[in-house]
Amino acid sequence: MTFNPFDKQLESAKARELELGSILNAVKNEIDWYGGTDLTVLTDSRNELQNKLEKQSLSCTHLRGEVQQIEANINKLSESINSLWNPKNWFDSQQRDLRGRASVLERSLKEVNKNSSKAQGQLQNIKQRMSAKIAEIERYKDFNFDTKSKDRMILANELSQQKREVERISDRKHQVDDALAPIVAQIHDTEQKKSEAASIRRQAQSLDEELSNADNSYERAMAHQKSEEKFGTGSPKKVISQKDSEIRRLGRDLEKLQKRAKTVADKAARNIKKLILDGNNLSYQGNIFIGLAALKSLVPILANEYEVVLVFDASIRRALGSSDSDIRDVLGNDIQVHVVATSVKADETVLDLAGTDKTTFIVSNDRFAEFREKPAIREQRVIRHEIVSGQVLIHDLGVSEMFTQ
Repeated sequence: MTFNPFDKQLESAKARELELGSILNAVKNEIDWYGGTDLTVLTDSRNELQNKLEKQSLSCTHLRGEVQQIEANINKLSESINSLWNPKNWFDSQQRDLRGRASVLERSLKEVNKNSSKAQGQLQNIKQRMSAKIAEIERYKDFNFDTKSKDRMILANELSQQKREVERISDRKHQVDDALAPIVAQIHDTEQKKSEAASIRRQAQSLDEELSNADNSYERAMAHQKSEEKFGTGSPKKVISQKDSEIRRLGRDLEKLQKRAKTVADKAARNIKKLILDGNNLSYQGNIFIGLAALKSLVPILANEYEVVLVFDASIRRALGSSDSDIRDVLGNDIQVHVVATSVKADETVLDLAGTDKTTFIVSNDRFAEFREKPAIREQRVIRHEIVSGQVLIHDLGVSEMFTQ
């Protein structure tokens, strides 16, 4: 089972890269053929084939006439040859002579037919070569060097872009693989344990059946002894019960791990280019107002990787005792800072800034319950954060930063 959504994307991207490479090579080969071909040489070759075709056609016609003549001679002789059912014809010198001449003609006919068939084959070969040469001449005349050169340039650019796309997807795939690696290792380990438990259960089941089928106390004692030696208990049923419980538990663990792997893969696979930060949300540790303390540590980390827009309610001015320009000075010029108008809530502004761009995500703990119709909510493009014990955590972005007030 694969959890990484980039596996199929990478396979598809590589297939497209191969396809473009193949098409580009075909166009290059056409251009090379055109550059290395002389129309005069093609025309001379066609004329030479035309001469061969005419000569071969005459040869075939001659051989067909020869066949017809021999066949006519054989038919004429046949009229004079009497039936061998009459014994007198066996010893008649004239009849023997006629039969001898007919035999010679039949051998000759066989040889001429053979030569005629061979000549026909050669004629067909020349015709095919002639057709191919004519097609090559037409292809040369119809060839548009400028168009093909333009096609080659476009394809080369497309291939170069596709190579970069393959590299990009490959990098994303490795990132997701790295994020998945610990969970996938746990899945494999759990699957192995489940398989081992199932194997032991089958062995215990076999011993239990052996006990049930025992004919006497000695055979039952031997089965109990085998169970004791193999499982540390003389009761196979007890082992079966234990392994059934273990298999069910491991099955539940597997379901949880697989679900977690999918969640981790989906989050790691997100293409995030822009973040809209809910500034007021990030100004509180629990119910305690901490001002810009967490943001001062967080913003440089995020701005190094994403385009960042920070949105505040108008109330932030009073809470900080600062103007908009003071806030911008504290947080630096690497991000955009927007303070909404007085009496306007920042929630809708945050959601509208995220808009329909699937690469733009919101960092906020607000549930936005009254804005379910907004694209960012429908598409689950909201990332949660935690601020606790002087530390700001955004698990989905791999951020864990300490701050001081």
